[in-house]
Amino acid sequence: MLTNCHYLYTIYPNKQTMRKTEERKEAQEYTRSTRYRRLAAGALQRVMPGVLLDSGELLTEGSLMSLLSARQPAAVMNLVSALHHYGLTTQIPDALSVALPRGVRMRRVYGFPVQVWYTTPALLADCTREEEGPHGRYRVTSPERTVVDCFKYRNKIGLSIFLEALAMSHGSLAPEAMHAEAHRLRVFTAILPYLKSYYS
Repeated sequence: MLTNCHYLYTIYPNKQTMRKTEERKEAQEYTRSTRYRRLAAGALQRVMPGVLLDSGELLTEGSLMSLLSARQPAAVMNLVSALHHYGLTTQIPDALSVALPRGVRMRRVYGFPVQVWYTTPALLADCTREEEGPHGRYRVTSPERTVVDCFKYRNKIGLSIFLEALAMSHGSLAPEAMHAEAHRLRVFTAILPYLKSYYS
């Protein structure tokens, strides 16, 4: 079945494989020219090049991240957006925070601000979880990595976001994982006093 997400080039790459009559009829109703007419009429909204959504759908961080991951698999939700995903902040993100390996190009996104944080590919390995979004799966940094990331970028996003995340986690952050991520991000010495207070 078609969802309310329309990929201009990839929904039905091979119509000969469709065996059900209703699927063939549905494919004909959503030809590329039909989608452009619906876009011009305001029935669809453009999210990314080649990706359209029904105009009535509210674009959330989760839905946008699942769409973005389909076009850019290297993208990982991080920082305040990841905190919001885990319920570790009262902040409402003003942009979708995305981590990308250095040298990877960010896909253009229309109508939703995206802030990209570039890092080395090794620092994005073994620190993510897969989540199911409205339009597919996407990756988000683990709670421990997210909190340590917020400490690392405290001069850019504010130390209060890190402190609030610690308070709202209620001791649920695994100490081994926190120490490991702090060492990987080279902030262990600076973050250690906060961790001692958190686990005391």
